[in-house]
Amino acid sequence: MWRQAPPHASAQKPCVRSKTSPLTFRTPAGLKMCSVNEARRIVFYRTLAIDQDSRVGSDVRPAKLLGAFRQLGYEVDVVAGPAPTRRQAIEDVKRKIAAGVTYSFLYAEPPTTPIALNESHHLPTHPLLDYRFLGFIHGRGIPVILFYSDVQWRLPGYRDRIGWARYLAPRPFFYLDLYAYGRVIDALIVPDKAMLGQVGRLAARKPSWTSIPGFDPLEVPPDRQPSPKGGALRLFYVGGMEPPVYDLEPLLRGIEYARSRGLQLELTICCREPEWKRRPATYDRYLGGHVTIVHNRNRQELLELYARHDIAVMPYGTLNAAWAMPVKFPEAIGMGLPVLAGAGTPVAKAVEQQGIGWSVGATDDDFYTVLRGIDAQELERARSAVQRVRPMYSWTERAREITAIADELLVSGNRVPRPA
Repeated sequence: MWRQAPPHASAQKPCVRSKTSPLTFRTPAGLKMCSVNEARRIVFYRTLAIDQDSRVGSDVRPAKLLGAFRQLGYEVDVVAGPAPTRRQAIEDVKRKIAAGVTYSFLYAEPPTTPIALNESHHLPTHPLLDYRFLGFIHGRGIPVILFYSDVQWRLPGYRDRIGWARYLAPRPFFYLDLYAYGRVIDALIVPDKAMLGQVGRLAARKPSWTSIPGFDPLEVPPDRQPSPKGGALRLFYVGGMEPPVYDLEPLLRGIEYARSRGLQLELTICCREPEWKRRPATYDRYLGGHVTIVHNRNRQELLELYARHDIAVMPYGTLNAAWAMPVKFPEAIGMGLPVLAGAGTPVAKAVEQQGIGWSVGATDDDFYTVLRGIDAQELERARSAVQRVRPMYSWTERAREITAIADELLVSGNRVPRPA
């Protein structure tokens, strides 16, 4: 986990042990933190309902983190769902605080749309409910930690994708969110530090960290099905495939070019069927017997697909490539697959630093050169590296890192809980 602090932030250590505080340890990200061996309580906040069964990346992260906090021993009060449900949960939290209940921190992970427009009708019928609640928690000295997942709305390509009307209507509410966050949060988490430039004022005022997604260690990958000796290298892509957010043409074209130069390659694309039906016509020229398309797989079928492939391909050439950290990256690591990622992306940087795969440049020659160098020995080397780092990529580790942020805020004096 990378951290940036504003000039006024304290330089004190993240966690200082007192006679009554639990033992400390260091996370794989290097944060010193307190082990959770006594009852602690947090608030988990989101303006949408938390869907444990969703396969959408932006829904997976909050659902998995909620479970991870509970696995760490936290009592969790959830404030999520439609406005009436949130209002009731907010009143319950306020009553508990008035009764003397102590919260360690509030973790907030709103969707990528503005808070005020998150009701099913997308109208701002409860414009101040959530800001006031976050302000109340902040005012009580309880650390408010916000994960801000994306800022596609600030990129020119986003306007082209959704049209002027849908681009302009929510724009004031996006800025309202940023203004409110600047007043009521204590720590900012983003997928990658490259995103901070898009929220410059907020990042300048608040200490910031990065946090990648995780994988569920309870999901045991099936036994790997080895490739036949001398057989094709099997690539696997799962996720979106509609430009400009996702563009699979560089991948499809690169594979076609590498095959034309003698490499044996196979690609499986797992995506939603409606998206595939809307695919750009330019994809079709690169399809053939070496490309397999699958849709609507349940979780067990998806795990079996991972087991039948050699390399997981991460999206590149995407609208938010500078900071995107797809949930499928740690999922692939959890399944034991090395990763192929576009050069310069956050995933590629992690892959290069940890030796858990390969980064590929933008040209077809780059793609061919990288794939040509992946023989059986190189593939086994990457698989071994994946197994070494795999424990670092669990959702439990992500939750531990967030608790370390809260500990640092409290110990540094930036947040001092106040009596009810």
